[in-house]
Amino acid sequence: MKLNVIDNRSLVREQLNLACSLNAPADVRIFKGRTPYTYKSRLYEISEHAGNECVVIDIPTDEGHFVALPRGSDIEIHFAAKSDRFLFEARVLGKSKFALASSKVPVLLVSYPRVLENSQRRAYYRVSPPSSKPVAVRMSTFKHREDGKWTYEERLAALRSQMLNISAGGIAARVPKDQSRDMNVGTRLKLAFKLEPDDEEIKLAGIVRHNRDDLVDRAMQILGIQFVDVEQSPEGRHYIDRIFAYVAEIQRDELAATRGGSQSEGATR
Repeated sequence: MKLNVIDNRSLVREQLNLACSLNAPADVRIFKGRTPYTYKSRLYEISEHAGNECVVIDIPTDEGHFVALPRGSDIEIHFAAKSDRFLFEARVLGKSKFALASSKVPVLLVSYPRVLENSQRRAYYRVSPPSSKPVAVRMSTFKHREDGKWTYEERLAALRSQMLNISAGGIAARVPKDQSRDMNVGTRLKLAFKLEPDDEEIKLAGIVRHNRDDLVDRAMQILGIQFVDVEQSPEGRHYIDRIFAYVAEIQRDELAATRGGSQSEGATR
C-alpha cells in the first residue's frame, strides 16, 4: 500500500492499531529553534485524554536518557507498519503511566492524527520563516477561474493566514476556523505570498492534504497544503526555484548558528 496520504479514519486507525499491537519502534522528531532533532520512542496504544482520543508513546530517549518534552510541544512521529513507513504530526498532551509486562512505565500522551503520511513522500526539507520575518499567505478556493489567475473579487475576499513552514513541496499555515470552513481535505486553493518584503509575489495552486485543530487556540486550525501543477508553466517552475533558494538560505543560517553555538560552548569549557 504505497499511498501518499491516508485520510480515511478507519484506515488511519488500522495502521495505528497494527503498529501499537507490535509496540512498533518510532522516531520522534522535534525542533529546537528551527533545528531538527530525532529521538527513539515506541508506540503503545490508542487511548483517551480529556474526552479525546490520543496515542500513547514511550518517552523519547537520547543515548538512554529521557528527553523532556513539555505539554504543547509539536512533534513528528515516524513509524513502520509492515513494509510501509508513515509519519504524523502531533502535539504533546501530557504524561502518564502504561502497564508493560509486570511494571508501569512513564509515557507521553500525544494528539490523535487525522491523517497519516507516507514518510517517503517528504523528499523536501521544510523550514520555518524567521520570527523576525513572518510570511503572510493569501488563499482562496477556485470559485471563479480555473486557470489559477486571481480575480479582483478573490483578492479582496482572500483569507489571510500565517505560514508556519515551507518546502518546495508545500506549506503549512495557521488559519481561523470560522473563515476556512470550505477548505477541507482535497480542496484546491490559490495561494499568494512573498518570502521577503521586497520579493515578487509567489502565486501557486495547492491542495489541502490534511488539517488539524490548533490545540493552543481552538478557534484556529493548521492546514497542510501541497503545491500542484507547478510544472505546467514557466512561472510555476520559477516560483519553485525561488522557494528552493529561500529554503537553502535558511538552512545555511541554521547551520551557521549551530556551528557558532557549538564553538561558543567549546570556548567556555
